This record gives sequence, structure tokens and C-alpha cells, in this order.
Amino acid sequence: MLLQGGNAVDAAIAALVCSGLTSPQSMGIGGGFFMTIYNRTTRRSTIIDARETAPEKATFDMFVGKPKSASAIGQLSIAIPSEIKGYWFAHQKYGRLPWKILFQDSIRMASYGFTVPIGLHSAIMDAKLLLLAEPSLKKAFFNNETGDLFKLGDKMRRPQLAQTMRTIASEGVDAFYNGSLTNKIIQDLKEIGSIITPADLENYQVQEKKPLEITLNGGIRVISPPAPSGGVVLSFILNILDGYNFTASDISTIKSKTLTYHRYIESLKFAYAKRTGLADDKFVQVMGLIQSLTSRKFANSIRQQISDNATYDYRYYGPTFETGNTTSTSHLSVLDQEGSAVSVTSTINSRFGSQRRGKRTGIIFNNEMNDFSFPNVINAWGIHPSPANFIVPGKRPLSSMCPAIFLDREGKVIMVLGAAGGSRITTITAWVAAHVLWLGEDIEKAINKPRLHHQLLPPNIEYEPGTDKSILWNLEEMGHDCTEVPAGKSIVQGIHIKDGRIYPVCDYRKGGQPYGY
Repeated sequence: MLLQGGNAVDAAIAALVCSGLTSPQSMGIGGGFFMTIYNRTTRRSTIIDARETAPEKATFDMFVGKPKSASAIGQLSIAIPSEIKGYWFAHQKYGRLPWKILFQDSIRMASYGFTVPIGLHSAIMDAKLLLLAEPSLKKAFFNNETGDLFKLGDKMRRPQLAQTMRTIASEGVDAFYNGSLTNKIIQDLKEIGSIITPADLENYQVQEKKPLEITLNGGIRVISPPAPSGGVVLSFILNILDGYNFTASDISTIKSKTLTYHRYIESLKFAYAKRTGLADDKFVQVMGLIQSLTSRKFANSIRQQISDNATYDYRYYGPTFETGNTTSTSHLSVLDQEGSAVSVTSTINSRFGSQRRGKRTGIIFNNEMNDFSFPNVINAWGIHPSPANFIVPGKRPLSSMCPAIFLDREGKVIMVLGAAGGSRITTITAWVAAHVLWLGEDIEKAINKPRLHHQLLPPNIEYEPGTDKSILWNLEEMGHDCTEVPAGKSIVQGIHIKDGRIYPVCDYRKGGQPYGY
């Protein structure tokens, strides 16, 4: 797209359309996204909030008394798909190329076939029983030529999705929300048992928002989306860590690395305790909390509560309500020839979303309703659900997505960063940012090294294979519980610009590679 004269927004949309085709387990036109845009020429930034919303017939207690799976699988789990409306809004206001061009490559791939990548292969293998048992998904992921599910390297076609994209490319956004595709989409949803109506689709509104912006030491500015995204929590974590004045020496020895990672973990625990009060600011008054969490003064006060010698029971960090835990998203970082950037995270929420696919349109629908909180559901630690995140028609659920852009004093982009991985998104974005900004590592090393994650509850550090055992032993001596998890629970994509050179990195955990010229 850039070689055709397009800008970062054009490239981001085209790449998202393609990712929805080749990573359907994570995202697609049945989902939604947050997009952070920075224009280097005007030095202005903006947020496109295309997060899915609750249908008009949704109620705060719609899952009470139902099986736990009801909010995660099937008809009631589907929120109003917003991906296409978000693409259209971003393109019409900030894109440059003709709309139709953005879909051409993906339509061709869906029609004539694409090679199954490692990320999709792994998802198919992990969900083998589901894909064979659910007819709508089996239709898409079963290879009739081999008599088995598609595998790495197989050529896969999505003819129904190709036709859906062809119509959207030709007719624009109205085809999906109030046009020639709407009836097919509604028929697909009705067949599944969804409560989404034609009016829900027609009335969905993309929101353009003023971004959150914090300034770190050295004049580094961090731009990210406001609530209900994870940008607030990311800003809070970075403000806490910034006050430690970390340098490369803080991870140069086992002792210094242990202390640095302990401080990082403690910052995450405080951040996730405060996260439980956040919600869609159109429905809940959260501005006071947001102002606190983006304040350096508040971050300083929290830092003073972090002991360098001990960790504490989760109650010490002040959780009011339960935090969520979702699993599957996709992130793209784009830098164009003019120095402008887009950081965008898109999702259908859990792996394969609602686990339902429209047989007429080929769309895999999200299960975003599972990101809301539900009354009378108390977790294993006795923490109640957050009323701020209860279901209301038209409301956006709380999210961990935090596509971020980092600028220097002169307004030049120095990093474009974001992640996939549910509740791990925010912590791992902060992890990579800290290693690049302060701890002296290049972005490839920062992304590829084993990671640590904590979200307060469950009360343990998650670590990836390959983590230094001496560090883990020291952390356990300080009172931390440590649990190994497979690599790939979180995926980071980033671009770092240093000394006039561009360093793009795709996370090895999901495969893929950067593209540029």
C-alpha cells in the first residue's frame, strides 16, 4: 500500500483485512479494534474506537443462572461487530488510497488460496476437537483434499468470505450495516440464535477520541487510547517504572535483575488492582480515576508503597472488583515514509471468538460479551464483579488492548508498539517498552526474551520457558509464587526507530515477518 502512494492508515487497514483472513482465530470482520494514529506532518494524534458494543436486547443479568460458557460460546456471547465500520471511518477521514484497493490482495488470497501460517496451524491443532465438532467452523477449516483439518503449508481458501469482502470493497460500509449484506449477516446471526438486530448494526457508532498522553523522563511522550482500552493501565505502569530511573546496569547482574523485575511485578499488581474500577466512560463516571492513573504524582505515591524486599497478599494492593482474562487478539504496527504511524489492536476476543461462523457470509463472530462483568459471580478469591463493567445496551466492555506510539521531544516517532494476548497485553507492552526505553536492549531482544506477567489475581508470576532460574529462585525467596506457562500466551509487534534506522520486529511466538521498503 505504501508503494502505491498510500499512508500508514491505508497500510494498516489493508494489513488488518489480510490478518483477518490468515489469523481468523484472533481477529476479523466479525470483531472490533482500537487504533492509535499519529500524523508526523501535523503532529496530531487521534484514537479510533471501534470496540464492539452490547446489543439493544442485552441486559445486565442476561447470563445470571446460565452456564458459565454462555457468555463465551455461542449466540449470546456475540457483541455488535464493528470492525468494518471502524475501517471505513479511519479510511474516510485519514486514508489516501481508494477504499477498494485495500481489499484487493485479501480477496485474491481468499478466492485462490493462501498458505496456512504457523499461527493458524497452531490454533487449529489446539482447537481440533472444537473445529471438528462445530459444523460452521468445520466447513471453513476442514481440508476435503486431505480428509483432515488444514495444516501448516496447506493451501486454504475462504470463498464465502471472499465474496463478502468483494461486496464490502465495491459497495462500502453500508453493505455491511444497512445494505446488500445486512440481511445475510442477520440471517447468519439468527441461525446462531443471536439477539443482534438490523437496528443494532445500523445504529452502531465509531467513536473518535482524544488520546491519552503521558510524558516520561527525557521528554518521551506516550500516546495510547483512553477507557475502555488498556491505555490507562499502560500509562500508569510506565509512570511508576519511570520513577525508578532504570539503566542497563539494572539488569546487568542476577541481584540487580531480580530487584528490577520485582519492581516491575509489583507495579503490575497495583495497576491491575486499579484497573477494576475502569469502564466505558460514556456510561460510567471514571474521569477521576483516569486522571489519577495518568498522574505522575499518583504514580509516585504508589511507588512509595512498593517494598524492595517483599511482596504481599493481594489485599495489600487494593482490588475492589474482579479483573477479566481474555485470550486472543492481533496487533499491527505501521510506520510510513512521511514518519506518521499507526498502532492498532484488533480482536474477536477468545480464540475463534464465539466459535460460530456465518454460513452465508463466512464471518467468524466475536464473543466480546464475555469481556463484561456479571452480577453474582464471585471469583475464587472472594472478589466481586465490577458494577462499572456490567452490561448496558450500547456499552463497550473493558479491554486490555493498548496500541501505543512513543515520540521524542521533537515529535518524531521512536517506537510503535502493541500486543495480543488478552489480559497480558498491557503488561507485556510495558515489559518491552521498559527494556527498550530504559534497560538498554534492542527491540528484537526485548520482544524475543522470556517474559514475566502478573495481573494480581491469580496471585502468581507467570514466566516463560528459558527464564533464568536464579531470578525465579530469588523472586520466590522474596515471597512471589512463580508458574511456568508456554511461550505464545502473548504476542508483541513493534517498530523502533533509533539513530535514523528503522527496526521492525514480529514476535517469533506467532510467526510472520515485517514488510517494508
